[in-house]
Amino acid sequence: MNLPVAILALLISVSPIWSLNNVVVRQQEVEIVLGGQTVVNFQIRNHTSPTLNKTRIYLSQSPFITHPEVVLVDNWHANVTVLGDLPVANAVLEALNCTTDGETSCPLDLHDAFARITVIRSRFLAVLIQIVGWTYFAAWSVSFYPQMYLNFKRKSVVGLNFDFLALNLVGFGAYAIFNLLMYYNSHVKSIYSMENPRSPPPVLLNDVVFAVHAFAACFVTILQCIFYERDQQSVSTKCIILIILLISFGFISVVATVLNKITILAFVTSLSYIKMAVTCCKYFPQAYFNYTRQSTVGWSIGNILLDFTGGSLDILQMILQAINVNDWSAFYANPVKFGLGFVSIFFDIIFMIQHYVLYRDVEVPHNEYHGVDNPNPDPSVRDAESYNVDNESMESTDPIIVND
Repeated sequence: MNLPVAILALLISVSPIWSLNNVVVRQQEVEIVLGGQTVVNFQIRNHTSPTLNKTRIYLSQSPFITHPEVVLVDNWHANVTVLGDLPVANAVLEALNCTTDGETSCPLDLHDAFARITVIRSRFLAVLIQIVGWTYFAAWSVSFYPQMYLNFKRKSVVGLNFDFLALNLVGFGAYAIFNLLMYYNSHVKSIYSMENPRSPPPVLLNDVVFAVHAFAACFVTILQCIFYERDQQSVSTKCIILIILLISFGFISVVATVLNKITILAFVTSLSYIKMAVTCCKYFPQAYFNYTRQSTVGWSIGNILLDFTGGSLDILQMILQAINVNDWSAFYANPVKFGLGFVSIFFDIIFMIQHYVLYRDVEVPHNEYHGVDNPNPDPSVRDAESYNVDNESMESTDPIIVND
């Protein structure tokens, strides 16, 4: 067998597009308004016998949707009319079996013969959910820039805690690798599909873009710390120890994967644990740093306002989605994700209280910081300081001679 023929044979053996007698669904993600209906199209690809054109396909049943139990293939297609009876998220309509004249078993490949049906209460809510989702995605993506702009304007990172930055870089680094592998690695995706059959993909392209962008933004901010004024700030010993522990955990997971002690999917999942651990503890250093300085000068409130907006809209989207499909499992089935969202919002509120209430009248330490996300000093205080400086300059420096 020559090389081109061998490559073609390999493609046919591994690709579902080239699988013989493969049944596929033209649209695997289907949305129906409550009480409405739609048509799901099953199609036989790469058929090998004309008798398959009269195949009977037996479908799964669900209390949330109504459709025929059996459909007959005609001209290599089978159209199934589906009615939405009750709100539901991702009810699976799949081909369970088939019969054909002259065959004792189903001659078709039914691996890809399924669709996920979502029955919603309101089309308006569905559109609103999409708007809210893209809004919080934009808010979170833009939230990194106010701090970078403030650093650039001041040519200083004094006031920005380095522990927060270091933990953020590690967390988003792990999160970026997690999303890249879950989205692009075929081996990871195949294991996930086997462990979670008929489930929607856990990572979408916008998740990948956000994670990689966040890591890049954190990296640029750390570069600013190298080139701009930073006073005596540095990463604390406790933070370094924590980072070493997190990286060691990831390294052990890599070794366990190489030694076939865990699957590559388990390794990828371990990266998400690193991100969760970082989210739980990364805000403490900055909040405590603001407290010890009794100031938020150098810490951009724009970052916090956008993060708070993104976190609040994320939870709002979960609530709207739960209402629209009558499914609140996202809140109790995945308490970690929900809890981490509240951790971020909780610290955002603390930072806003520090900035707008506790330390709002703190004197700006350097004149060049005036007007850049900092309160302007009281004119009377500034004039008094100027007066004292002028008086000191006029004082005589000659020694005082006292005659006996």
